[in-house]
Amino acid sequence: MAKYDVVVIGGGSTGTAVARDCAMRGLKTLLLERDDIASATTGTCAGMISSGLKYMDEPDIVDMCSDEVVYFKRIARHIIEKNPILTPLLEMSDISSGGNFAEEYSKRAETRDVPPVLFLTPEDSLKIEPMLNPDLIASLYFEEYFIDPFALCMLQALDAKQHGADIKTYCEVTDILTKKGSITGVQYFNRITDKMESVKTKAIINAAGPWAHKIAALAGAKLELRLNKGAHVILDRRVVNVGVITKAIEGRMIYLFPHENTVLLGTTALDTWEDPDTLVASQDEIEYLLKSMEWVIPSIRDARIIRTMEGVRPLVPTWKIPEGDVTRGYEVIDHEPEGVSGLISFTGGKLVVCRHMAKAATDLVCKNLGVEAECKTHIEPLPGNSDDVDILALAKEYGVSQHTVERMRARRGSETATILELTRNHPEWKTTICTCEPVIEAELRYAIRETFPQTLNDLRRRVRLGTGPCQGTFCTFKAASILAEELELSGADFQLEIVDFLAERWKGKRQSIRGEQIAQEELAQGIYACVGNLDQALEELDYDLKPWEEVL
Repeated sequence: MAKYDVVVIGGGSTGTAVARDCAMRGLKTLLLERDDIASATTGTCAGMISSGLKYMDEPDIVDMCSDEVVYFKRIARHIIEKNPILTPLLEMSDISSGGNFAEEYSKRAETRDVPPVLFLTPEDSLKIEPMLNPDLIASLYFEEYFIDPFALCMLQALDAKQHGADIKTYCEVTDILTKKGSITGVQYFNRITDKMESVKTKAIINAAGPWAHKIAALAGAKLELRLNKGAHVILDRRVVNVGVITKAIEGRMIYLFPHENTVLLGTTALDTWEDPDTLVASQDEIEYLLKSMEWVIPSIRDARIIRTMEGVRPLVPTWKIPEGDVTRGYEVIDHEPEGVSGLISFTGGKLVVCRHMAKAATDLVCKNLGVEAECKTHIEPLPGNSDDVDILALAKEYGVSQHTVERMRARRGSETATILELTRNHPEWKTTICTCEPVIEAELRYAIRETFPQTLNDLRRRVRLGTGPCQGTFCTFKAASILAEELELSGADFQLEIVDFLAERWKGKRQSIRGEQIAQEELAQGIYACVGNLDQALEELDYDLKPWEEVL
């Protein structure tokens, strides 16, 4: 049985950050994720590495967030972009609150290399973003940084692996082994090998997010969370080219952020006792967001909703106060006082502080194990951040469009040239597989070989496959063929990959399907169920069609 110093449970932003920190400090580390890297809560966020000014009542949190932005700029600049943001002011009462925000934000702006908050006239506001409501009386202008959450988690996992950690996806923890109150091992079901497996370990870091209380219970420990769900609506175009933050119908703040080739409208914040595995955005949440945003972006409903997503925040369990007043800080829980030595859990936290959370937990593990090693995760760059990328030169050298190279650079950084080099021996790999993004065949093959995807859904998280306006209508079959060749899948598995991918896409679309999106879905069904004949193929394979009754 394999032995580890620490087992990390959960492959989101915090779990992968923990695995990286532990491995960099010389701890023999195993990360277990029941699905794919960044496949749950982290994958449903907007990617904003906020400076924390939403939480002005917690200056320590604001300072922490601001510091972490600086560190991310150092270690992950290739997957970060700085976006301008406008907050339109439609009423005179908004001016005073805007002034307080401006003052606090500007105190820390220079540290993050952003300008102080500016008050803009209606004319200047409309020059920057013509889609704004022309009746605004002023706006606030400021800038924030955004990161690709899928790329961040994958790069943290890859860096952990390069430092000696083992990364195992599709491995669901089923039991935590103890002896006389001390952690001795972990048992998990490996969905790839279809076997139960076990390892020995001295410590477990529970980074399972909204499922962390279930993991703690496996060891006989208690962990309380305040679960809070949030929905996003994804639109088929860049309705705006700058971020817009505004008051929702009840006065809390929502946003509309340009995101790659689309925009994200979000987010709701509702306490929930539902199963995080089955949550989807409700019609009420969708209409709440649209109604709230159309006051400042009157044309918002002209865009087509291509997808929705719902995530669950594992907040610090503070009760009898509104959700917005709950701290966005975090707690590291050592379960030893409960009689479970070696188990450490998290409550709370945000994407921007995942590295900080990892440092706190790794410091505690090192202390408990008697290991003296300094944290360097804020200094050492993530893979792909080693050099600048000359997009124009690479596009010319390899005969690939500048847009394709730039999108590749935003995901792979300095690895871009390595990917393009594959096309020297295989010029046919310059073929565009996903035109919405775009993604060429060489990048798909590189991702399959280097980032351990098991499914088409995993590839989506690696290269944004099928995330554009067509939602996989035209790229799924081509991408599945490449995945099948690289992983040597059978014909039946090839067909199942297509169906599973389209079913996953459908989960995020059915709540909002309306108007032109209905025609889009009819086209997809015609291609895969009629021309592709997948419904009949699945029946011949005796595949359970119940989840697909609405699709095929």
